[in-house]
Amino acid sequence: MPATFSRKRGDIVYMPHLQAYHRPENLEQALQLLAREGVRSAVVAGGTRIVPTLKGVDEVVDLQRIGLDEQRHGADSLSLGALVRVQSVVDDERAPDLLREVARREGPNTMRNQGTIGGAIVAPRAESELLAALLVYDAAVTVQTLGGAHPMSLSEFLADVQGSLRGGIVTDVALQTGGATAHTRVARTPQDAPIVAAVARRDGEGALHLALCGVGERPLLIAPEEIDDLQPPADFRGSSAYRRQMARVLTERVLAAL
Repeated sequence: MPATFSRKRGDIVYMPHLQAYHRPENLEQALQLLAREGVRSAVVAGGTRIVPTLKGVDEVVDLQRIGLDEQRHGADSLSLGALVRVQSVVDDERAPDLLREVARREGPNTMRNQGTIGGAIVAPRAESELLAALLVYDAAVTVQTLGGAHPMSLSEFLADVQGSLRGGIVTDVALQTGGATAHTRVARTPQDAPIVAAVARRDGEGALHLALCGVGERPLLIAPEEIDDLQPPADFRGSSAYRRQMARVLTERVLAAL
């Protein structure tokens, strides 16, 4: 495997030696490529997060020709194909305002026009307010394999991404968009990624859905009474105790706003 040297940090960065690049025409072809024994493949959707996943990979399977880019609206529902661009959600005037706002915060314009909803789910970021919003919209993910479709909640999927994929491909995510929502955050600057963020929805039956960012390895659904049990990871932006206290404060704010 060839290596390059980083002058900035003095680190040796190993570049992958890929043996093949595939661009299948449909989902069936993509699944057949992924099902081959003894071939380590990486899946590309928008490609914005592919580089960190290439270590130890033999081949790349690019999904950009297989479709999966439809946005289907119902009275209180929204279905997003896995290859819907994040910017398409920002631009969708029929989508909930909260979803459009957190999609806008998923990254700069150039990344949003390339990155996909499926990519945000399969390569989750701990600070993704988009994922937090999908969680409170009771998102259900469909993973397609050669053996059939496997629906599951987004929360279940995020708990074990690789196990949930099982050699398959995320094809769509379905949301329940009815009810009232609220969102708040704390960050170093208005445009920075949140240190902690809270997203909440009270659905048409009065049930509360609350998700937090910045208190774990991924955004998570949580009940307000469980916040005191959190042990958030600390970094230069905030200690574990600070993040837990912000989770309490932000939760109080979104609940008051509902």
